[in-house]
Amino acid sequence: MQSLKITIQFKSPLASDLHSDTIFGQFCWVFGYLFTINRLEEVLKDFKQKPFIVFSNGFLKNHVAMPILKPLSIDDVEYENTKKFKKLQEIDIKYLKSPLKAKDLLPALSSNEENYYQKQILLKNSINRLTNTTIDGGLYQTVETFFGENTKIDIYSKYDEGIITDKEIEEVFVNIGLMGFGKDKSTGKGRFEVVSITKNPSVLEYKPTNTFVSLSCGVPCDDCEVLFGKTFTKFGKHGGFNIANPFKKPVILFKAGSTFKIKKEKPVFGLGLNLSSYETHMHSAYMLPLFINVEE
Repeated sequence: MQSLKITIQFKSPLASDLHSDTIFGQFCWVFGYLFTINRLEEVLKDFKQKPFIVFSNGFLKNHVAMPILKPLSIDDVEYENTKKFKKLQEIDIKYLKSPLKAKDLLPALSSNEENYYQKQILLKNSINRLTNTTIDGGLYQTVETFFGENTKIDIYSKYDEGIITDKEIEEVFVNIGLMGFGKDKSTGKGRFEVVSITKNPSVLEYKPTNTFVSLSCGVPCDDCEVLFGKTFTKFGKHGGFNIANPFKKPVILFKAGSTFKIKKEKPVFGLGLNLSSYETHMHSAYMLPLFINVEE
């Protein structure tokens, strides 16, 4: 499989998390619109055995998910820094050194990096579209992400060059940026532009290691086993149009940053799932590996 780093810059707030499976879902719909639904169904035909493309989560430029590692010893960190360390969601790739130990990532706490984005809770009213008035008890909140003017986001990908080309991938992402990513895109949320496409990024370079850090939300396959990880339940929905039942079955995914032991060498790990009442609709629980030895 070939690898890419897609660097994007948001032009409007984001109302959805940049999870790998959500990116894959929207990628597939736009791919189908551009190159026909028949072509989309063809590339998804063997997805459970051989994915044609796998994505990472979206990270700040030159950052990856904070690795989930063997817990720090009480002697390794001052008490007041413990909570700060646990709250780190992403980390600059310059701090990643093999073998990876939690205490070696402590210098990231003293980094002078700016706060590139901020999540805010917004209050909104439900509207009765017949009367154009607010509904009693219809006050609700949403969480949106606002980005700095110069903030850039990296999304990593591996793809089968025999099925899809890098030019097609770029075209799909350009169109996603014009349409908007995630929910509320019809109101202008999630608009971005593609800044650059980098082939063979060093982060995805294969290394002969015993372990890897997942850059995606996923489900482990038989070729790897969990070392340290955190899970969450995803209640997915279909994108696209003319979907009678938009809801998927819930699935428990390991968060990006979870660490795994390798049983068999592969370019990507994880599973392709069908969580839908539609047989041809796939959900990507594949994981992009960052190959690095981890303290067990």
